[in-house]
Amino acid sequence: MKTLGLLLTSPKEVGGIYQYSISMIDACNFLQKKTGYNVIYFFSDDIWKKHIPKKSNKIFIKKNFLNRLITKLINPILPSVFYDKYLAKIFNDEVITINKSDCDLIILPSQNRTCYQIEKRNITSVHDLMHRYRPKFSEFSKTIIVDRDLHYSKISKFATGIFVDSKLGGKQLMNLYNTNRNKVFVLPFAPPKYLHKSKKYNLKKKFNIKNKYIFYPAQFWEHKNHINLIKAFKKVKKKNKNILLVFCGAKKNYFNKVKNYVENNCLKKSVFFLGRVDDKYMYSLYNKAEMTVYPSFFGPTNIPPLEALLCKSPLICSDVFAMKEQVGNASLYFNPREFTEISKKINLLLNNTSLRKKLIINGNKIIKKYNQTHFNKLFLKYVKKSLS
Repeated sequence: MKTLGLLLTSPKEVGGIYQYSISMIDACNFLQKKTGYNVIYFFSDDIWKKHIPKKSNKIFIKKNFLNRLITKLINPILPSVFYDKYLAKIFNDEVITINKSDCDLIILPSQNRTCYQIEKRNITSVHDLMHRYRPKFSEFSKTIIVDRDLHYSKISKFATGIFVDSKLGGKQLMNLYNTNRNKVFVLPFAPPKYLHKSKKYNLKKKFNIKNKYIFYPAQFWEHKNHINLIKAFKKVKKKNKNILLVFCGAKKNYFNKVKNYVENNCLKKSVFFLGRVDDKYMYSLYNKAEMTVYPSFFGPTNIPPLEALLCKSPLICSDVFAMKEQVGNASLYFNPREFTEISKKINLLLNNTSLRKKLIINGNKIIKKYNQTHFNKLFLKYVKKSLS
C-alpha cells in the first residue's frame, strides 16, 4: 500500500496558502477513500486539528527549541545550499520527522524549502512568480528577489512534480527556470470547503455594517491595490452617499498607508477594517455585499474571486495575467492602475440589476469547473503519475 504525506505549515494569517491547504486536505481524504492509499498529515500548529479528518493518521511536529536556535545561528553564516543538503536533516524538525516516516510521496502546499531538504519524492506548489513579473512592489527587495530565484530554481530541479494554478503559471515557471514540462501539474484553485457549509450571519449585529457595501477580502500588501480601490470608492460615493467599503484581511506592510489615506480623505465612517475574520462569517460577507471587487496586481489567478462566485456575489476584478481564464464571463474587468475605470465599473454594477443577476448566473456555471470535486480528481491523477 502506498503512503502519502501532507505537510501543513501555513498559519491562518497567510491567507491564500492556508485556504489552498484546506483544499489539499479534502483532496487527500478523497484519494484515501478512492484508492486505499494511507495518508499521514504532518502539522505543527493546532489550527489544523479542526480541518484534518478525525479518524486519520496525523503527526504533530513539535518544534525543538535547541534545533530552532542552532538553525537561526547557522543560517546567516553557512551557505543555504550546505544547510539544505546536510544540516536540515539534523536540525530541522519537519525534515527529520518526514525522513523517518514511511511515506512514498510528500505533498507540500506551502512552496517551502522542505522540497529540497527531505529525502522523499514530493510534489510541491509554486503559487506565483510575481517577484519577476511585478518586481517593483515594496514586498520585493533585491535580496528577496535573489532568494526567490534560487528557491524556485531548486524546486524546479528537485521536486518530483510541481502544482501551478493555471496554464499561464506553468508557462511562466518553464520560461524562467527551464522546468521540465513533465513535472508541471496544472491544478486550478478551488474555494475552501468551509464556504459550502456556512450559515448566514447578521452582519449588522456582528460588525455594525448597516448599509449596502462593496467587499474586498485581501491582506494589506501594496500589490493588493487597496488605495486605488479607495480612490474609486470616493468617486462612487458622489452618487451613492450611503454606500460602504468593507475590507477584511491581515495587517501587512501597507496597512498604515491605507488607513492613513482613508482618514486623510474623510472616509473613516464609510470604510470598515474588519481585520482577519473567522471563516464562518465569510459566506455572509460575500453574499450580502452589493459586489466583490478584486483589484490586485498579482496573479496568475486568485482564490477570492472564486469565493465570490460560490457565494453569489457579483464580481468585478483586474484584467491581469490569467484572471479572465479563471472567471471568464462571470466578472466585469478593469485596468487596476486606473481608479476612474474601477469607479465606472462599480457604478455600472450598482445601477444595473439585470447585469448583477447575469454575473451571478454565469458564476454558477464557472464554479462547476473550479470546485473541490474537480480539484480532487486532478490531484488524484497527478499523485498516481508521481508514484508510477
